[in-house]
Amino acid sequence: MITADARNYTYLSGGVFILALSLWFSSSLQFDFRPAAAIPEISVKDAAAAIARGAVVIDVRERVAYEREHIAGAISVPLGELKRRAAEFAATRSKEFVVYCGDGSTLGPEGTKALKNAGHPRANNLAGGYSGWKAAGQPVATGPR
Repeated sequence: MITADARNYTYLSGGVFILALSLWFSSSLQFDFRPAAAIPEISVKDAAAAIARGAVVIDVRERVAYEREHIAGAISVPLGELKRRAAEFAATRSKEFVVYCGDGSTLGPEGTKALKNAGHPRANNLAGGYSGWKAAGQPVATGPR
């Protein structure tokens, strides 16, 4: 048997949900639902050539993963930090960027997008990420830079 108190609670909790949902829809938050495929990617082979030409290599994984092993010559700028500091790379806007994460599909595309949004037209996500780089036998390093 449902009491009046139980019906009122159900009604109120439903109302709170509707209110929260309407506030979320009416907020000024903007969401980018573009698939990761819209982010430019670079193959391991092309990334190695870009690095040889002087591309800036950014590891967006957490520092612990970077210190364990990373692409030789990469700098560690975890994703959250990169999103906050992408505009600070203004002096390097003409440079090519190779951004990578562990697998090339989680953090790397977001880091590449952050650089693109900050005005770096030559930022590319490394297809396959660090795993693909290492599997291809490319040079890696350990420890902090």
